[in-house]
Amino acid sequence: MFIGIHATWDVYNCNADKLSFVPYIKESLHTITATLNLEELNEAFKQFEPIGVTGFILLAESHISIHTWPEHNYAAVDVFSCKEFDANVVTGLLKKLFDSNKIELNKLNRGSLDLVKLSNLDIR
Repeated sequence: MFIGIHATWDVYNCNADKLSFVPYIKESLHTITATLNLEELNEAFKQFEPIGVTGFILLAESHISIHTWPEHNYAAVDVFSCKEFDANVVTGLLKKLFDSNKIELNKLNRGSLDLVKLSNLDIR
């Protein structure tokens, strides 16, 4: 058992126009959080000139973030959550949202509950 899941996606061969500006990126991240039924607390997005976006949504469960490089048709996305979620669902959404035909998913279990329990023991 683990405290959380941290998943990252390298999203290649994207539609550069969709990666270029905040409104579409923001809508896309909101679509992902709604689909995963995650609770949004706050958000921050930065538009770069001439193109590119960094975005972050603070979740009750942790966070979702994105950084885009439209000039390379590439986006880096991650979700860290203490609530279990299906990373393959996000992969499908990213393919659809950014017209990608190549996505690499990496998943990491964070915070082994067995080790957390051991670290809380009062050993004297």
